[in-house]
Amino acid sequence: MSARWTAVSGSTIGSVHVRDDLPLQDAHLVRVEDGTTVIAVADGHGHHLHFRSDVGSRIAVRIAVDLLADALPRLTAVPAAEVVLAEVGAALVERWTAAVLDHLAAHPIDAESAELVEDHARLTQPYGTTLLAMVATGDVLGILQIGDGDAVVVTTDGVAARPLPEDPALDGTRTTSLCQPDPLDALRLAVLDAQGDHIALGYLCTDGFSAARVDANGWWRQTGAELVSYVRDRGLPWVEDRLPGWLEEPARIGGDDTTLALLVREDLTTDGDLRSSPTGTAWPRRG
Repeated sequence: MSARWTAVSGSTIGSVHVRDDLPLQDAHLVRVEDGTTVIAVADGHGHHLHFRSDVGSRIAVRIAVDLLADALPRLTAVPAAEVVLAEVGAALVERWTAAVLDHLAAHPIDAESAELVEDHARLTQPYGTTLLAMVATGDVLGILQIGDGDAVVVTTDGVAARPLPEDPALDGTRTTSLCQPDPLDALRLAVLDAQGDHIALGYLCTDGFSAARVDANGWWRQTGAELVSYVRDRGLPWVEDRLPGWLEEPARIGGDDTTLALLVREDLTTDGDLRSSPTGTAWPRRG
């Protein structure tokens, strides 16, 4: 029997953005329908050169979820799904660019802001954002990404993996972006057989989540293992209730907006309402 999937997501504004009176730059969106799930997160750059990146990130997640939802009927097998995801990536760049230019036409920037645009042939610069998306339908799980952030899948045994290839352009300071001249050059894709690989869940997070972790190389493994344990033992409603609190710590300590979206096999979750379960160890732990 093919797997059925569900999802939750959340976001918390970073303490630095609160201090500087900036809006939340991250965006997230989830769509669950008849056991199929699409999740997306985006991290607007927040730099003064990208002064509308909060708008850019919201546009990005909406378009990504719409495109992946429309593609669901064609995501039936791993080899074919790779072609479909590549098509979605190309359409995403095209539609995001068009939507951003429509917003710019409807909301022209003033002369002072216009001086910040380094390349007037690249009018999407103020809207710069990353984008991560994950789709699960039956036994096919697909991931696409432009820019930084993490996409992680976790097996039923709690073993985590990051299946996307590394982006050599990411140096810890700068990120590839939907607003760069050639965003498709930064597109990374992966398609997995969820049944054959024993995948229990997948999660996406912006770099505000990872930057506050002491264990830079292992936090995502620990997070994956704990998520599987929590969902299995206490149920997804319990996880959903606690997600805002889990995001608050890295957003406060690291200062950046922090977002996480989680998709889960329905048969991993426990039956019944476990919202009253004891909290146990706080998650995610630092270090």
